Amino acid sequence: MAGNRRRKPQQERSRQTVERIVDAAARVLEREGDRAATTNRIAEEAGVSPGSLYQYFEDRDDLLLAVTRRFVADFEERVVPALRVAAREDVVTGIVTVVTATLDAMEDRAPLLRALMARVPGDRQEEVTRALRARVTDFVFASTARHRPDLSPEELERVTWMLVELAQTLPLRYVLDRPPIPRDVFVQDTVRLLATHAMGTTPGGPAGTG
Repeated sequence: MAGNRRRKPQQERSRQTVERIVDAAARVLEREGDRAATTNRIAEEAGVSPGSLYQYFEDRDDLLLAVTRRFVADFEERVVPALRVAAREDVVTGIVTVVTATLDAMEDRAPLLRALMARVPGDRQEEVTRALRARVTDFVFASTARHRPDLSPEELERVTWMLVELAQTLPLRYVLDRPPIPRDVFVQDTVRLLATHAMGTTPGGPAGTG
C-alpha cells in the first residue's frame, strides 16, 4: 500500500507537521482544485519543503488519500449523531434527520468533495469509507427489521441495500451535479423515495408488500 515506506510520525512535532500538510492539501484542493494541488504547491501552503512532505507521503495520491480519510472522519462526526437521533424518531422524521445531516455535511465541503471524487480512485474511496458504510448499513438493517417484520431475510437484505445506496448516492449526486432542483424539494423527494422502501408503501398510503 502507498505510504508504507514513508516515515511514521512518532513525535508530537512530526504529528503536527503531518496535520499541517494534510490541512494545507485540503485548503488547496478546496480553493484551487485538483490540478493546482501539486506536492510543491501543497508544501508551499503548509510552509514546509517538498522534501519534508515526501518524508511522510509516498506521492500526491498518498497525500490525497490522507485528506480523504480526514474528510470521512469529519463526515462521520456529523452523520453518526444524526443516526442516533433518528433511532428515536418515527420512520419519516428519522429519514429527514439523516438526509438533512448528510446533505449538510457534503454541502459544507462541496469543493473538497468534488476534488477528491475526481482524483481518488474508486477502490481507495471504498477502502476509506468501508467502516462508516458498515455502521450505516447496520443501523438501516436494524431499523428496517424493526419497522418491517413482514420482510423475509432476503427481502430485508435487499431493502437495506437499496436504502443505503439511495441515502448515499442521491445527496452525493445532488451536491456534485447541482441540478436545478430547490434543496427543500430535493429533500422531500428523497425522503419520500426512502420512506417508500423503508415502509413498503408511500408514506400515508395503504400498506404494501416487501
